[in-house]
Amino acid sequence: MEASITFKKVSQLIDGHTVLAGLSFGIERNSTVAIIGDNDDSGLTEFLRIIAGLSDPNYGALYIHGLDSIKRRSEIRNLIGYVPFENDMDPWLTAEQNINFINSFYNVDNKKLIEKYKFYTDALELNEKVNIEVRRLSPGALKKLTLLRELSRDPKILVLDHPTAFMNAKDSSLTWDLLRSLRNELTMIYSSSSLEKIEKFHDRILVFHNGKIDLDNNLGNMLKNWIGHYQFTIQFDKFLTPLFNKIEKINDIILPTKKENTLIFNANDRSVLLRVMTLLTGVTITDINIKRFHLRDLLAARYIREGIV
Repeated sequence: MEASITFKKVSQLIDGHTVLAGLSFGIERNSTVAIIGDNDDSGLTEFLRIIAGLSDPNYGALYIHGLDSIKRRSEIRNLIGYVPFENDMDPWLTAEQNINFINSFYNVDNKKLIEKYKFYTDALELNEKVNIEVRRLSPGALKKLTLLRELSRDPKILVLDHPTAFMNAKDSSLTWDLLRSLRNELTMIYSSSSLEKIEKFHDRILVFHNGKIDLDNNLGNMLKNWIGHYQFTIQFDKFLTPLFNKIEKINDIILPTKKENTLIFNANDRSVLLRVMTLLTGVTITDINIKRFHLRDLLAARYIREGIV
């Protein structure tokens, strides 16, 4: 698939501290990429700002649709929409005045701009908000209005720093529904504190640790490669070591553990349990539990020893 964004050995420092270190990878066109990082989000925000063209990398190069992000900045500008974490509009203007002012700096067909503005105003239910001064609006409403501002230019790449921050449940649901409707129509890169939302909305997840990408895949493959999709817990009246030694040799069992009279193991397929059960004839089982792993479990399993999650 053709690359939308390409990093080549990109590194970035903030106050002498390396927040991004030697990033070299590509993001496919019209894919949806979620990013997760350490407790300090400065590296994630800087990563998004570099893509959006608001920060230049200290080292390395970034290419947007094959164009150098610094040398061809003016050509790239129309391709990208950026929704920052906090509001960046003039508080003394109405939302619509802010949007019109900012969009006047972009080379966008006016008819198309008006059509997109109307469409997304309706989609985000913002008709009653656009003519109110920004200082009178809630942070959640301003977040939606910023998304409206960026989408009205019809960008090819949409960069979002916590896309539903400050929103109530209704507005958050409305926004996620809209973003899902745009999937495969443009490239989306976003950060979010909601692991549940990320789990449901991504083609790819980038997990940053110490400024580097530590995990890079979709959730299904990451679970398969690291901890499996399921965890099985079987409690016995009496669980002897010779039986455990037989069970741990079964193909496709991941991380088998014996804790007194309890057997714990992971697997990618529930059918593994059936193979285990064939060895348990005549053994008294007191309880069986099956847990499906999620993104939070993966991060905890990988990073809990380092105190990240």
